[in-house]
Amino acid sequence: MKLLLKQPIYTLAFLASFGMASCSDDDSNEGPQTEPTEAFEILSEDGNWGIAQFDTLKMKPSMNVKDCRWVLDGKEVASTSDFKLSLPKTGSYVLELTAAAEDGTLLKSKKEITVAPKFSKGTFILNEGNMGDETGTLTFIDEKGMAIDSAYYRVNGKLLGNVCQDMFIADGKMYVISQNGPKNGGEGLLTVMKADNLEKIEVFNDDAMQKDWPSNIAVVDGKIYVRTNAGLFLVDLGSKTKTKVADRVSKARMAVADGKVFAISSKKLLVIEGDKVVKEIEFKGNLSGVAKSYDGKIWASCTGPNKFLKIDPKSFEIIAEHDIAEGGLSAGWGVAPAFSAVKDTLYYCNASTTVYRHIFEKNVSEKLSDVKESVPTIGMYYNSLGVNPVTGVVCFASMKGYGMEYKKNDIALFDFNKEPALQADYKSKNSFPAGVFYTYNFE
Repeated sequence: MKLLLKQPIYTLAFLASFGMASCSDDDSNEGPQTEPTEAFEILSEDGNWGIAQFDTLKMKPSMNVKDCRWVLDGKEVASTSDFKLSLPKTGSYVLELTAAAEDGTLLKSKKEITVAPKFSKGTFILNEGNMGDETGTLTFIDEKGMAIDSAYYRVNGKLLGNVCQDMFIADGKMYVISQNGPKNGGEGLLTVMKADNLEKIEVFNDDAMQKDWPSNIAVVDGKIYVRTNAGLFLVDLGSKTKTKVADRVSKARMAVADGKVFAISSKKLLVIEGDKVVKEIEFKGNLSGVAKSYDGKIWASCTGPNKFLKIDPKSFEIIAEHDIAEGGLSAGWGVAPAFSAVKDTLYYCNASTTVYRHIFEKNVSEKLSDVKESVPTIGMYYNSLGVNPVTGVVCFASMKGYGMEYKKNDIALFDFNKEPALQADYKSKNSFPAGVFYTYNFE
């Protein structure tokens, strides 16, 4: 498993580390000055000149030289022979190498390096951060298993808002909502960035909304819906205005299907189009989660009684409902839903460290594992259960406990169809997780 260490990066122009073999320490530029030798060029380890953000490009001169000088977009970045380069921003960069041959001949070579977006496919763990002295962060795990903590900061050199709660991806943009806005030096209440590379687009702040503790966000057809303790609002970033859509909306993740927003309000599921609630679907129990299904329908869970339900977003009819006797479907007190789904299999943990699954097609539920048995440093459930809708791998992001125990934390990945189930364990990469999100769920 590949990891990026959890430490701030203060120089965003480039991230470079140096090889062991260095050029000569002789800084003299004396000697014959001729045109570049054709045989001299920069070689990359794999022959490619395109990399993704934070990936490493390994390079070296094509011959033995001295007095190396590597220059990236006009700025000298190294004076070694072998050179490793990793960049946080997308785009094209010009890399130049000047050196001296054994006879003193001046040698020059130039390459164009292309940096592609890193974050279009993979898993995000959104973190609240410690309310007292931190801001929220984004942890990302790509499809190859590389984990990048504080990803937004590493790209932009800016901090997210304090106590991040929810995120949504739509129209090539990622929206992250925080409860306390710019507290502790964070960006603000709502941070909008490019979804594929996390480069900042804009930040929205509203003092009145901040006082009402915003917790959830959904976006459809360019319309931004933000849930707060004062109700659900339609936010216009252009005019910096907000329109109230509903009075009572539960602190819970919303779902989008068929061009509509589905928001929980205790025992009701509100259906929102534009700035109006067009339908209220009533249930016998309290709703504990809602999510778009793989086939464009809506999954829902409720407690008292424990049920999984499937809802048609067009007719608003309940297509099917299953009673759940194995485990429970509480979401706890946080903002994450009580379940996460891959195809027709729904994983849930009843706000505990014991994971269950329900196969909807077969109407079968089963207990899988107490994840603490595989990862002893997992101490508690905290908004942390998710399942990759492509691979079926379950993510349990957790921490040891409150106080300073939150610094002992894990992002553990499980494939419960394999033995052993534990596939990876990334330590010290989250801070009070607010939820697990997969880019594939927003496609």
